[in-house]
Amino acid sequence: GLPPWQNFCLVTTDRTVVDHVKFKELQDNSTLYLLQSEDQDLPVAAEEVINFVPHYNTLIESGTFEYFAEGQKSLPCSLAELVDNSLSATAKNTGVRTIEIRLLFDKTFGKPAVVVLDNGCGMTSKQLNNWAVYRLSKFTRENSAFESEREDYTRPDPVPRSLNSDISYFGVGGKQAAFHIGNSVRMISKPRNSPDVHELVLSKDEFEKKEKNKEDVYQGTILNRKPGDFSHITHEECFLQDIIKEETRKESFTAVVITGVCHDHINYLKDDFHEWTRQLAHIYHYYIHGVNGNHKMDQSQKSDVSPNIDIVVSLVDYYSNCLRQKNLKEVQDDLQTLYINSAVDTFEFKASTPDGGILDGILRYHPFLYDKETYPKDLNALQAPVEEDDDENQSGTMNRARGKRDIFECFWNGRLIPYTTVSEFDWCRRPNKSTLPLECFSRFSGVLFTNDKFRVNASKQKFMDLELKLRHKDNLFTPVFNIQKEFIQWLEKCHSQFDKQVKFLGYETTVKRLDVSIKKSQYPWAVFSTIELDGKIYKAGDLVKSQKTQPIYYGKVNKFFLYGDHDGDVFATGGEVKITRVSKRFMQFEKAMNYLSNENKKNILFKLPAKLGVTWPEGNPLPQNAIIPAGTPLESLVNLGKYTLTLKAELSDNNSKTSYGGKELPSYEHKFTVKEGNAENFTIGPLNPALRIGVPFSIPMQMTDSYGHPTKPPPNLKPVLECSDLEVSFETMGTTTSGNWHHVNSLKTSNSPSLSISVSGNPHSLLVKPEVKPVKVENGNPVSFTVEVHDEAGNITANSKQIVRCQLAVIDCSSTGTGQIVTEPINLKIVNGEPQMLQAKFDMPKHVVAITTELKVMPSCRVSRMELFCEGEERLELKYKEKIQWQAGGMLENLLFKLYDESGQEVKVTPKIAFNIKVNWTGDIDQKALMMGRLPDIQVPTKVQEERFHQVSYRDHSVSFSFTIVPCPDEPARLKATVPENPVKLGETLQLVDRYDNVTNSLTSDCVRSMAVEAEGLDKSNIESISSVAVSGICFNSGPLGTREVCFSYGNYTEHINFKVTAGIPAKLKLLSGPEMPLQFLNGTGISTPFVVQLCDEWGNPSPDQRVVVETRASPSTVKVTTSVTSQPVDAEGKAAFTVVNVKGGYYQLEFVGCFNRKPIPGPHVNFNINPDPNKPVTLSVNYDTSARFLAGDTFPVFSVAVVSDAGSAMTAFKSADLSMWYWRGESLPRPESVNKKIPQSVGTYTIQFSLRIEKTEVLFSNQINVNVVANQPFKLGPECQPQTPVVSYSRDIANRTLVENMTLKIMDQYGNPTGQNLKGKVLVSIKCPDGEQSRNLPLLEENSPGENGRRYILFFKPEVAMPPTSLSPFELPFHFYNENVLDANKKEETLKKVLEESGIPVLQLSSVSFADFFFFSLNRNLVDFSDLLREKTAEKETIESTRRRVFPLSNRSGPDILGKVGHLAHISDEDASWVISWHLSSEMDCVITKTTAEAQRIFRNEHGRQQVMALDSIYVQPGSRPLPHIKQGRELFSPVGNPLYARNLLIYTTEEESCELVFKNILGNTILMDDIESATNYRKAVIQNKNYCPTILTRDGNRLHSSGKFGGAQNKAPPRDIVKKFGAPLPQSYYTLQKEIELLIQYRSTSEKKKDEEDKRNITIQKLCEIQQEMEKTKKELEEIERQLGKIVFTEALHKMDHAFHKRCISCFHT
Repeated sequence: GLPPWQNFCLVTTDRTVVDHVKFKELQDNSTLYLLQSEDQDLPVAAEEVINFVPHYNTLIESGTFEYFAEGQKSLPCSLAELVDNSLSATAKNTGVRTIEIRLLFDKTFGKPAVVVLDNGCGMTSKQLNNWAVYRLSKFTRENSAFESEREDYTRPDPVPRSLNSDISYFGVGGKQAAFHIGNSVRMISKPRNSPDVHELVLSKDEFEKKEKNKEDVYQGTILNRKPGDFSHITHEECFLQDIIKEETRKESFTAVVITGVCHDHINYLKDDFHEWTRQLAHIYHYYIHGVNGNHKMDQSQKSDVSPNIDIVVSLVDYYSNCLRQKNLKEVQDDLQTLYINSAVDTFEFKASTPDGGILDGILRYHPFLYDKETYPKDLNALQAPVEEDDDENQSGTMNRARGKRDIFECFWNGRLIPYTTVSEFDWCRRPNKSTLPLECFSRFSGVLFTNDKFRVNASKQKFMDLELKLRHKDNLFTPVFNIQKEFIQWLEKCHSQFDKQVKFLGYETTVKRLDVSIKKSQYPWAVFSTIELDGKIYKAGDLVKSQKTQPIYYGKVNKFFLYGDHDGDVFATGGEVKITRVSKRFMQFEKAMNYLSNENKKNILFKLPAKLGVTWPEGNPLPQNAIIPAGTPLESLVNLGKYTLTLKAELSDNNSKTSYGGKELPSYEHKFTVKEGNAENFTIGPLNPALRIGVPFSIPMQMTDSYGHPTKPPPNLKPVLECSDLEVSFETMGTTTSGNWHHVNSLKTSNSPSLSISVSGNPHSLLVKPEVKPVKVENGNPVSFTVEVHDEAGNITANSKQIVRCQLAVIDCSSTGTGQIVTEPINLKIVNGEPQMLQAKFDMPKHVVAITTELKVMPSCRVSRMELFCEGEERLELKYKEKIQWQAGGMLENLLFKLYDESGQEVKVTPKIAFNIKVNWTGDIDQKALMMGRLPDIQVPTKVQEERFHQVSYRDHSVSFSFTIVPCPDEPARLKATVPENPVKLGETLQLVDRYDNVTNSLTSDCVRSMAVEAEGLDKSNIESISSVAVSGICFNSGPLGTREVCFSYGNYTEHINFKVTAGIPAKLKLLSGPEMPLQFLNGTGISTPFVVQLCDEWGNPSPDQRVVVETRASPSTVKVTTSVTSQPVDAEGKAAFTVVNVKGGYYQLEFVGCFNRKPIPGPHVNFNINPDPNKPVTLSVNYDTSARFLAGDTFPVFSVAVVSDAGSAMTAFKSADLSMWYWRGESLPRPESVNKKIPQSVGTYTIQFSLRIEKTEVLFSNQINVNVVANQPFKLGPECQPQTPVVSYSRDIANRTLVENMTLKIMDQYGNPTGQNLKGKVLVSIKCPDGEQSRNLPLLEENSPGENGRRYILFFKPEVAMPPTSLSPFELPFHFYNENVLDANKKEETLKKVLEESGIPVLQLSSVSFADFFFFSLNRNLVDFSDLLREKTAEKETIESTRRRVFPLSNRSGPDILGKVGHLAHISDEDASWVISWHLSSEMDCVITKTTAEAQRIFRNEHGRQQVMALDSIYVQPGSRPLPHIKQGRELFSPVGNPLYARNLLIYTTEEESCELVFKNILGNTILMDDIESATNYRKAVIQNKNYCPTILTRDGNRLHSSGKFGGAQNKAPPRDIVKKFGAPLPQSYYTLQKEIELLIQYRSTSEKKKDEEDKRNITIQKLCEIQQEMEKTKKELEEIERQLGKIVFTEALHKMDHAFHKRCISCFHT
């Protein structure tokens, strides 16, 4: 034991010493240390149990910040969460889906509340419990208490716009919203086909109370009751009685009742009723109006199926005493309605993501109409103040329609996500080279509809990954073909058809306009000469007149102005025009002058006056720039301003023309100014509506002349101010040009009851009535105060923001200066019946002294306390919340109660009181018994686990008494055994129970010896008792599987239990069936009969445990056994089957092994023997004369090829046609070519290989043979590269006389290979004429050697070798000899060609004709008939067309919406590339490409699915082209070999190049073509080392290197060329050259013919003009004579008509 002197201390884990006082404060389950001292080290590590249950603030304050957004109200979003739940609940309704939002703010029906009701499916008690669990989403919640009835979440089927009502999602929103609106929520729900209503209350007050009492905060109760039962409803929530009464008429429903609503929320919901209902209508627009939205104008656009959803909002207010009700369908100004009804056209598109995300998109175009944008304004957005001189508000400035708003609003499962918008997509952004005006791209709005594959946050206010997903490269947008192109076409159509804009043309300059009043906007102004509006052209100089004005103005356009920095043609929404006013007659005259010729106009203008003089009447002159008062008798001018008097000379009184022929007649201008007259009248300006007693104010006086113009007052003016019933003092403060201002020092009211002006003072003091102190009020009742705001003089005053505050309430006295404060009912805890004192403080801001009033709260006579008793043999007094133990199945009788008021006096039970007393254990209450103080008897439950809570309440739980009855077991009645759920781990529990199966405590440890266990096949050796109630060690060793009965006995009690006996733990494998023994295979073959093995326990019983995996193992490891599967789990019967497909080796063994919990299970093994197959070829043996030389162009030596079988013997049973020989240049992997009997003509190293085709896909290759091809016998003398034909002349310049420079000649064989290195000799050089020609002057190889100009000669090189093996052919080089002039022309031609090439202009190259030949050809061209040349070119073209070339063998398919088969869409000129690309695309070559999906579906149906089809509108590829993988940012990462290039770059498209490019980008992608497989593998290795992606590589030698890095094998080797269906070959380039020449010849011939016709017509026209000119000269002479005789200054009407006639005749003559 411990010594008595040893001391210990008890400490907590933070080393606080626990004494007697602190021990009482410790909480249960606390961890303590017993140490020798408080700082002793711990000898071992100790664990401390902690709890981390979330605080209840997690629930009640979760919505505080979730619904906050800058500048936005939070209530619409929180209400939307509750509507989401209602939409989900009503999703399966067959009739109308009704959702009501009731705002009950009438105090007569209880405290304010927000109620959301729906007629959905309702909730069971389990589902209601799930609703209360925070963040229990619909994916994890269990909707039933029984596992067999639980249903997993099922995603709804896709519907248009994703309007599937599946928006109650996370298990968060309903609780967040409820506690954001108020502090208590009551859920009332009745599920369909259920008679019960379930009710749950969550309250902030209740949470705080439980935390204070250290109770479980997250534990509550669900009240299950019958419909219409409102007995539990208190007086404060009496409005619920009407809601509960409605339950009896509903099959199913859910009601969310939120109370404790704060005053700010109430004021917002009342004052901004229209605003937040509009926002709700915006959120659920498409649920309310259907998939097409709310089309108010065009009824044809409305949705085909009208939605059956009614969301109704109603508001009941105490003050307004009226019902405001609105169905959200009636809202016509939500933003989506404005967008839909202001749009003129739409552009729809779709998108899908790899994970199943679906997106529908709509773009709507809102046009510009003449003077304004039609893009709707966002009524909910904050509008920034506009400054007066802001550039954006000036005329001519481009006013953006959408502004800075994003394009797309986003909807998730049909419901708006308000705080996520998408700015734009790449394809709807304005391209750099777009011709559309910039503002067109701000005139469309958009909306995106997504399904739930796009994630949103828990409050459904923002998307989490929308933009990230939409910008993913694997997304597929439709239309796929070219969505950007179709969008731009749609936008161009909208702009051209619907926008009414002005196009400014003819930019001239940019000027500064001083006539603009705002200085900031005077520059820059672009000047234009022309505008286009509504298809009409208006130019400077045009005559115009005004419309819709009185009078009508006429004028001439000078110029057009547009604000902004512009330098070319531009569209704009408006501008300004400068016009010079003219008279109506002037316009008529100008139109007439247009018919005269210029010469006639000059003759008339010469005779017109040149100056106009003006004189004034004597004594009344008007000087220039004079200033006169208004009303001066000069045209009675009464308007102020600057005037100009203009006098103009006219041609005649009848005409009123002031100009003629473009020249103005003389005029005179006189400028003067009209100012205001003397003061005649005055007016009083507006006064300040709120005048204050004792506060000075001003009275404005406006002086005017007789015409109402403001003017200065006369000198020494003394105003008089008189006012009835007021004492007024004033003084004149100042005089301005607009009148006098008088300052009133003070105003005082008199005894007169009426005033013509309203005056009041500033707040000074408060008066609270009643003035008696203290104010008595009975506890539980409200109290009323009247508050008056007085000014300094003691008058009641009314001012803005007169808010009087009290601890009990707040009142606004701004309008009347008075107000009544009615407090909430005052409820205080009365102790010993003594009154309680309170103080009410009334205050108001702005330095008003606060008033304090005392309240005396008197005890009330209402019931405040209840006591319960049980009368029996002894009087039992029950305690509040006491747990009472009572015999199970018994009856608690003789319950009595008493009621007491706040003063402690007993309250007599009256009928009214008895009516308000409720109990929760029965609904049948005897009212008479209650009046006698007796409660109904209580039936105790029969099960001891069923503790029952009982409550007696008075008047809606305001006074209640509760207790709990705990059933106790009765005397033992029988023996009971319970069977565990797991039948493998056996163990039985024995209990003595009473008649209700309640466990008694009569079974003790001494009873074990009296127990017995009996059963068939039972192993009793291990049976033992564990404690007093458990039996273990029950085991069956024999007997069949199935049901066994076990009997337990104790004294007179017996119990029989049935067990299900199953197989034991898997222990071994047994072979059930297989092929016959002994097993023998041919090498490389298999056997069709499978091996079937059975899983068994250690007693041989079949085990169905599917966790066991069986595999096959072959030994030794050199044997290769291929089975259908290498390993597999057993099936439901415990069996596994293996089929041997292929075996290679000798005498071997096959073993079957199982695995269970990482432990091996032994199994059977099978012995087998493998024999070699004499009919299976395995190698090719090639023999040939290794000493033979391979001469270029000679015949190959004989190769002997033997096929060796698996048995090692030579085979003869194979087709010789299957044996092929291949050769290629170099020592790399093969590049197959067709082999003839001759050796290649080029020298070098070659590789030869033989192959045997065994099956269609399997080929056997021999070892590669490397040979060296050498040059053949010497044959000729030739240069290394063929030189151009030289041109020389008789000149002193050595450069013009040089024939050959730096040319090397070699002895070659007949194929051009250098040879004859051991030969010696020399080369003789001479000049001769071509064969069959002679020349008198043969040029010599010396200076100043003559020759014939333009003659062709040959420079002759002849080898002389001693004893050559064969005669050597000489080398001949032709050249031309010219004189110096022709040679200079030749040089000029070459210089011109270089200049053209540097400028990018193509130069026609004559491949077979030299410059000299072309020169002589040009000289003789005029002698040749163009018709003969055209026939010659045409025949040459037809010859090329008829030449046989490579074509795709399959027939093509055509149609209006069919592009054709893939093999016909492109040509490839390169033979190797055509072979390997065609093989790579062999599965695609016969696919039919259609332009539309509808056409593809039609072909699919007609061909019964046998024809491959692909639609262009379902293809999407990334735009643009990427560089090769070894190029990054324009620089090579390494230098590749093998000539890599994209395979699609070799394609020559045969039709619709853009469509074909889209097709091959889709099926061929970025596949690369290279020379050989070695270069390809090295290239891929280098790309991967640079951390880049490498696509598939094809090689010209017929190999494929997959993008995964795989190559080799038959599947990556191209078959022979003759069996591949290859792309066709294009026509040669010469064909297209001929085609262009033929077109030019046809154009030249046509032009020559037209030229001749035009010359003939011109000669005829000139002859007619000469005749007309002679006639005009004669007419003019006659008119001059007539003018001389008449002596007038204007032409007669005859001249006008003649001139007009001449004009018309000239037009008719020149018309052609």
